[in-house]
Amino acid sequence: MTQAIDYQLTHRFTDVDISDREFEELLAIASWQQVPKFPRRGRVALHILEKPISVTSAPECKLKAAKLKGVGAWNPKTSAGRYRDPLLASPIEEPIPPTTQPLDSFVTYPHLGLTKDNDYTFVYGDLAPVGGILHERALLEYQNAKTLLEKGVPTIAPLAVIQYEDRYTFKGKPMGAVICLLPDTVKYRLSEVQFGAATQLGEDPDADEYYYRIRESLGVDGDPSSEVTRLQIINILSRQIGKLIHDFSLAGLYRYSPEWSNFEYDFERKQVVLTDLDSSRNMNELSPELRMMQALRDLGSLVYRTLSKFYTPSVLEQYTLTNLLKYDPLFELIVGYFPDAPQNQIKDITKKLWNCFIPYFFTVKKYQKQIETEWSSERRRSYKMDHDLFYILAMTILYPLFQSSDVYSLYPSNLELQDLRQKAKVYLGDRYEYFLYLESATFPT
Repeated sequence: MTQAIDYQLTHRFTDVDISDREFEELLAIASWQQVPKFPRRGRVALHILEKPISVTSAPECKLKAAKLKGVGAWNPKTSAGRYRDPLLASPIEEPIPPTTQPLDSFVTYPHLGLTKDNDYTFVYGDLAPVGGILHERALLEYQNAKTLLEKGVPTIAPLAVIQYEDRYTFKGKPMGAVICLLPDTVKYRLSEVQFGAATQLGEDPDADEYYYRIRESLGVDGDPSSEVTRLQIINILSRQIGKLIHDFSLAGLYRYSPEWSNFEYDFERKQVVLTDLDSSRNMNELSPELRMMQALRDLGSLVYRTLSKFYTPSVLEQYTLTNLLKYDPLFELIVGYFPDAPQNQIKDITKKLWNCFIPYFFTVKKYQKQIETEWSSERRRSYKMDHDLFYILAMTILYPLFQSSDVYSLYPSNLELQDLRQKAKVYLGDRYEYFLYLESATFPT
């Protein structure tokens, strides 16, 4: 039996009707008095509640499971995910407690960010320990969930934060764990629908069932294995997600990672739900000049992270250009964010975004066999579109719509469209010519 971890309860959300006995059981799991159950590889454990509970101030929200983040890791042997980042040096069939070993993959991928002077730059994720998180990050997830819940934004519900004993420190800071409540008991997220296990029907019956339940919940008919059926489902979800990121910004937060693996689904309310909030921050910590740009960057990130997964290796045979353009999930994302914007204007924008993506889509398709069997992660990434160029393109061409939105009214700015172009020119250098071509869809002059 693994030794229990001493801890201190630092925060507890009392606006939920959970029993004292079940709350104490969750603390026992978080402190390894009981071994956590990890439904899938990673650092998130799941506990199914004895009965659904609700938030006192939002009784319509039924919560059925608890998510415990930072309580350890599970790294079983699997044949899936050839390009999956290594969690540990070798597979381990039993869960392990949190470690102080650094997870290097958190800091190896650059992202487009902003400097304090409001200029574009590359930034990297924070270094994190394998199986664990810093107490300050656990507290961020708790506080952000509380903020979203209070603003009526569909989200996981906060429950508790603990800080581990002194031997659990990382980079000189205390480690801890956060417990949040979920609307369903499944281990899957919306990524299964777009690019995960549910795109390979017949290989994972549980993932298939999750996909079927979403299809039924959204009222979509048709062959579940059909690309058209899947895109119809994706479109409905995309519109919800667009609104969700819009509401996230209105709630006063920024820096959400809107890949579809970071969205839960509430089957009772037929609603997409935000999760994994430990990287998000409060707008109040920023200067007024930066707030608008961070909200705009979150919108650009949403468009990029949705689009880029249509050429991930597992789905290279699942999507055709004809149907991607016909059903246009990017259009649904943007309509969800800007419901009152002219639809012909949105269509003009999505055409430009697709034009940026299409050459890379077919380049990756061309080398599909080599990607599946031979290529390293580094070589595959070199054939993908420049995400910083795409972010800047998306942010620039969406800016006129953004300036007419309630998000912009909340975070006003003196920046004009030409100012964004100048920022693009300084950052992109020689690539600025290509940016101008994509932005105008004509030869630059």
